[in-house]
Amino acid sequence: MTKIRFYIIIIFAGLLTTACNKYLDVKPKGKLIPSEVADFDHLLDHTWTVQYIFLDNNGGSMAGYLNDNLELSEGMGKVAYKANNHPNIDRYYAYTFRKPYRNPNTSDYFWDWGTYRAASYYNNVIDGIGKLTDAGAEDGQYARTVLAQALAGRGFQYFLHNLLYGPVYKPGSANNARTIPYVINSDINAPMVDLSTQEEVFRLAGKDLHAALADAPAATNWPSRANKTAVQAMLAYYHLWTRRYDSAAHYANLAWAGATASGGSDKVIYNFNDFSWTNPANTISSTIKAPDNFLEAVNSREILLYRSEDRGAGRSSSSYPSEEYIALFDAANDLRYHYFFLTAPGYKTSYNGVDYNDGQRIQYYRGSKTQLTSGFTYPEVLLMRAEAYARTGKLAEAITDLNLLRRYRYKTGTPQVVMGTQDEVIAEVLKERRRELPASGIKRLLDLKRFVPDAGKPWHKAKIVHKLGTETFEAAVDSDLFIFNIANTILQYNPHWNIPLDNRPF
Repeated sequence: MTKIRFYIIIIFAGLLTTACNKYLDVKPKGKLIPSEVADFDHLLDHTWTVQYIFLDNNGGSMAGYLNDNLELSEGMGKVAYKANNHPNIDRYYAYTFRKPYRNPNTSDYFWDWGTYRAASYYNNVIDGIGKLTDAGAEDGQYARTVLAQALAGRGFQYFLHNLLYGPVYKPGSANNARTIPYVINSDINAPMVDLSTQEEVFRLAGKDLHAALADAPAATNWPSRANKTAVQAMLAYYHLWTRRYDSAAHYANLAWAGATASGGSDKVIYNFNDFSWTNPANTISSTIKAPDNFLEAVNSREILLYRSEDRGAGRSSSSYPSEEYIALFDAANDLRYHYFFLTAPGYKTSYNGVDYNDGQRIQYYRGSKTQLTSGFTYPEVLLMRAEAYARTGKLAEAITDLNLLRRYRYKTGTPQVVMGTQDEVIAEVLKERRRELPASGIKRLLDLKRFVPDAGKPWHKAKIVHKLGTETFEAAVDSDLFIFNIANTILQYNPHWNIPLDNRPF
């Protein structure tokens, strides 16, 4: 029974009080008892493989409040979050670099509702297909295709989780910090595995991704599932971290070439010059008129791999775009600024006799005008290739990729980026990457950690500084403040990990 409870706490802490024979996350009784390839195929369509990936219970992400794209006003922080005991006060604690960010004695959504609940589905598919004995030749390729999608989902999910719950990954170093358990067994009676080191997670995730590549399908029925292009994008991103930039360029090139083989770049990128407002008199509430009706859909032409993302960050209900982030955009020519950075009334309240009024503030509306993903978009694939080209000295190729994306994002006639030094080209590509990625979520946070080995370069930041009224908070990126902690609700059932419970006041 103890071993069973070990596994349950990893997968879904909210089910700890449920009897073991009622654990239905993986095999929902009365709905589906997987017994053939098609049954396991259907498991991969479950919403829990995408819905709460690094999000909280209200669809936001504490991760975004550690980075440099968002800011809180004094009223937001002191009243909306702290005084009102906001249900997601972890965002405020992250912004002020005050640990523990979450109550360590409650469920960790990133862990319980996100990674390990999704992994339970992937593991059931992987184990289930491996145990099938009646899959004839006709089903053989089908089975391998489903297995490939599950392997890709598992490997990439653990890879990201490891980066958030571990220190800065430093290629060439031991990277022997113990981070997360790489659970690959769907049997709830199996002993809970020990924590893997960061390097071990890289090796295991890389093994899963490479195993998935051969049989990943050319197309899937929904972007929540990894096709071959998505697996190639995962491997490109993986090698940006290992700093094997030739490999990153190789896989990003395969992904981009495959995506644009029929239809070219127009098939996978929206030209913002074709956009207009459906209601120009009220752009705040207006939708964007695009060449198709999928701009706000998860199967938007730009989304390669869909994972839920924080769509509310940057608006007065939760945060604002930082001054630095706003200044990153060309207000005159960048159409992302035109459509997503809109001026609206900011946070306003009175508390204990003090009036807080942010007045009219520039806010970030991309999440309410378009669909976002913490997976991959095709523009990100193009920018990964550009970064890898630039880092391997192929500056002309990097500039070509950069200007290709800018043609879709800037007003027609805007001057192109011209050749510079290698550092200048890398810096321009990474600025464009920051503009293109969601303002919140995990990608910018992970980039800050990824750039730590680039000390002295223009895109490197040793520390992040946040302001709240007259107060200033700062934290080194290469520090414990940028590492998420395992909750006590998980640690207490895994004493063999030898990690003491977090008894800091919350």
